[in-house]
Amino acid sequence: MKTLWYQVPGEPRVISVTDERVLTRPRTRARNLTRNLTTRERTTGGIPGLVVILAGAFLATGSFFVINVALPTIGRQLGADPGLLPLLVAGYSTPYAALLVAGGRLGDRYGRRRMFVIGAAAFALGTLCCTIAPDFWTLVAARLVQGTAAALLTPQVLGTIQATFSGAARQRAIAWFGSTLGLAAAGGQLLGGVIAEYDLGGLGWRAIFLPLVVVAALLALLAVRLVPETTGQAVKIDILGGALLALPLILLLLPLSLGARLGWPVWTWLSLLAAVPAVVIFVAVERRIEAAGRMPLLPPSLFALRPFRRGLVTALAFFLGLGGFFLVIGFVLQGGLGLGALGAALVLTPYALGFLACSMIIPWLVRRFGVRVIIAGAAILVVANLIIAVRSWLTYPTLSGTSLLPELIMLGIGQSLVMIPVFGQVLAQLPAERAGTAAGVLTTTQQIGIALGAAVFGAVLFAEPHGPVHSPGWAWLTAIVFAGMAVLAGITALCAGVGGRGDERRMNDR
Repeated sequence: MKTLWYQVPGEPRVISVTDERVLTRPRTRARNLTRNLTTRERTTGGIPGLVVILAGAFLATGSFFVINVALPTIGRQLGADPGLLPLLVAGYSTPYAALLVAGGRLGDRYGRRRMFVIGAAAFALGTLCCTIAPDFWTLVAARLVQGTAAALLTPQVLGTIQATFSGAARQRAIAWFGSTLGLAAAGGQLLGGVIAEYDLGGLGWRAIFLPLVVVAALLALLAVRLVPETTGQAVKIDILGGALLALPLILLLLPLSLGARLGWPVWTWLSLLAAVPAVVIFVAVERRIEAAGRMPLLPPSLFALRPFRRGLVTALAFFLGLGGFFLVIGFVLQGGLGLGALGAALVLTPYALGFLACSMIIPWLVRRFGVRVIIAGAAILVVANLIIAVRSWLTYPTLSGTSLLPELIMLGIGQSLVMIPVFGQVLAQLPAERAGTAAGVLTTTQQIGIALGAAVFGAVLFAEPHGPVHSPGWAWLTAIVFAGMAVLAGITALCAGVGGRGDERRMNDR
């Protein structure tokens, strides 16, 4: 008998093999072992199961964006103050961001398919509550339920991909995941605008949520049959860490969402200041838990890898700008340029087509150019945002939605070039057995960025006393918003470029 230690291709883990037949033809046995393990790793996750979990990612992300273009319509039909409408965004994004890591941990412990099914079922229930909400505050509460369910569902997607695919198959699956998120963001805007404009079935904005109920329920049923069950490290859930992570998010998002409309009362400033010690306490508690040999919600050891940290900063800068864009663009097109929900959706169609067309060749671009794809995409975003900022400031009397089509196409292409490969850059250093937690960290960074971006840029836009209207004040604030997005895109390019060659090799190796 002889024991061999074998490095699984494309994985950081080592397995032991004991077989007396290895003694006779070691090279042949090693080649067979390599081929068998690689094949098994790459075919564990079937295409039907991958389609189901990617549809779940589309559902969770699209539901965040589906109401952005329809926000003015929802406000009018429910009689809500326009300044309160960002709460419908924050109500979804706050529990989503705060609970994502816990959702990934639950998937690692109890099974990712099981948590996906539970999350999809809960999402269907929350979406049904959105459909029948009688007033604004009930709708906000229903959005909280939606966001909580999405936090349970979403991390299982990347966790399952990491656990069931390897090598080139994993790289393609992650690229499809990134494309799915981008298409969900753009498609959610278009879907929301079209449904809100046509008042399908006489339901008004409620018809936006009704198809999502059916899709979520269907995904829960399909996942039971098509998605393989996988687990990770079975560790105790860090409940204290989850609560401490939610606290600074709430302290930041609430005043940013409400401060401009309320005139920035004292409590908003106190809340923003209190977020700083809340973050310090959270980090200190997480370090103490890990030092004691237990598994914290956000393991500090994950951040020990410099490329991983830089990748998260890159993702955060990008998603801050993305969140601001998707909230602001609906109000700019409708309030500033006087378009209806359908008109705004149609203006965004070239943006969506640019994103879709570019996403088709992202895997090839990443294989050929590596991390330089992210840098190029961020550079395009800098240029497009600066052009919109200058035109908003200088030409507001004659500015129209159709005149912005070239810049919107550039934004679609640039966002596609960044959003899809940035996931591969961040995940390049992660072991498969920590896939759920790591996916939760990444997607938490994404949602924190989107939520804070929407809150910050929304607060700037609503600094105009009458909201976003076609006026010199509106034009100036719009210019500030898009200039800020250009700065964030520049930070994205800078962070992606630092040490980019090492990340490029890791991205291609995976």
